[in-house]
Amino acid sequence: MSLLARSLFQSRSGTQVFSRGLKRKSKISVTLLKAVPKLGAEGATVQVSRALMRHELFPRRLADYVPKYTGPLDRAKAVKEEQAAKAAASNDSADTQRKVHNLALKNQGIISQLLNVESLVFERNTMPKEGSSEESVQTIYGSLTKADVVKALAEKHGITVEKEALNMDDKIKHTGEYTCTIKLIYAGQTSLKLRVVSSDP
Repeated sequence: MSLLARSLFQSRSGTQVFSRGLKRKSKISVTLLKAVPKLGAEGATVQVSRALMRHELFPRRLADYVPKYTGPLDRAKAVKEEQAAKAAASNDSADTQRKVHNLALKNQGIISQLLNVESLVFERNTMPKEGSSEESVQTIYGSLTKADVVKALAEKHGITVEKEALNMDDKIKHTGEYTCTIKLIYAGQTSLKLRVVSSDP
């Protein structure tokens, strides 16, 4: 009878018994790699004798040893490093909140400035009318773009915004009135009137 069979043999009363000559030894924790009858299912951690593990379970790849401690050797150092990491994360969070607050104040100020701008007027050369057309809308040379609006705000009103904040027709090619929406994060949005007029006499 194998050592595994002898160790798992039970008496009628249900008390585990060992064959003559087999000494009791301290048990160790092992993880079963396969289901073993009367020990446990695959993946279970059980207590077995050192001899059983050494001579039967481990050689047959039925179980593996459970390390007593897998943590850092220097526990005090590990605690300090963990505390330092938490402190760094807290500082990063505070910095992020500060940046968000500053950006919100900046953008709110820009929105307030934009509310004081009634409209932006752009003069453009226009193409000659065909025949005797009396239409007020004329086709302009080139087009009016977001870049033109951003430039006009900066030069005429000292307001700096990014093109990505503007929502308008990509290229305006005719005279007339248009609306441009400017949306800034943490500050909301506002509308700006654009007037494209002919520079021709």
